[in-house]
Amino acid sequence: MKLSNLFSPPPFQSRHCKRTFVASPEDEASQPTREVIEFALAVVRQTLDVDVSDVSRRLKSTTWRPDTWPGEHYRLLAGLVAHLAPTTIVEIGTLTGLSALCLKKYLRPEGKLVTFDLVPWDKVPDSCLVPGDFADGRLSQQLANLAEPDAFRRHAALLSKADFLFVDGPKDRKFEPAFAARLDTLAFAKPPWVIFDDIRDMNMLRFWRELKKPKLDLSCFGHWTGTGLVYWTAP
Repeated sequence: MKLSNLFSPPPFQSRHCKRTFVASPEDEASQPTREVIEFALAVVRQTLDVDVSDVSRRLKSTTWRPDTWPGEHYRLLAGLVAHLAPTTIVEIGTLTGLSALCLKKYLRPEGKLVTFDLVPWDKVPDSCLVPGDFADGRLSQQLANLAEPDAFRRHAALLSKADFLFVDGPKDRKFEPAFAARLDTLAFAKPPWVIFDDIRDMNMLRFWRELKKPKLDLSCFGHWTGTGLVYWTAP
């Protein structure tokens, strides 16, 4: 394939057709530590035993199964929560609510999951969420762009308590680097685990490769467009 063709738009786009890229990790900014690898192995083992088929059934579409694994990340997210038993989860990007539902399914009774977006969940076409999902208080939504300084400051206390963050942002080459830089200003009680979605997307390649944290490309056990696991240690 000509290099010029690699970066040209594909002839059509759908959720099953996205321009991705795979490159050697030898020259990336950092490599996985033993702790990251052992954590990933434990999460994958846990994922073998989780079930999100009930979440998948909420979809109005019959042409896509979110509980496909590997290939989709929904079971992996549920497996991570089941293994880590976090008290506070932060999700960036609510959209239809599928990932929020998978994160909530194995959340401990006293746990909290806060999902951020720019659009209220009940204004999203084909949302899988219903009012009852918020009834027990474990799931809530905030409307804010956490790449913006004022919004980040308003939610800094929540973010600093997070055990796990799932970042499924706009992949516009701006949000993820800005959000990551602001995370480094927080004093976490303990380093949280972070998953970035779509790390093999062309708009995410540079961010992922230049991220200087203990990290692991977990795509073969997650999302086919890329699943990046990070242990968010202090800079």
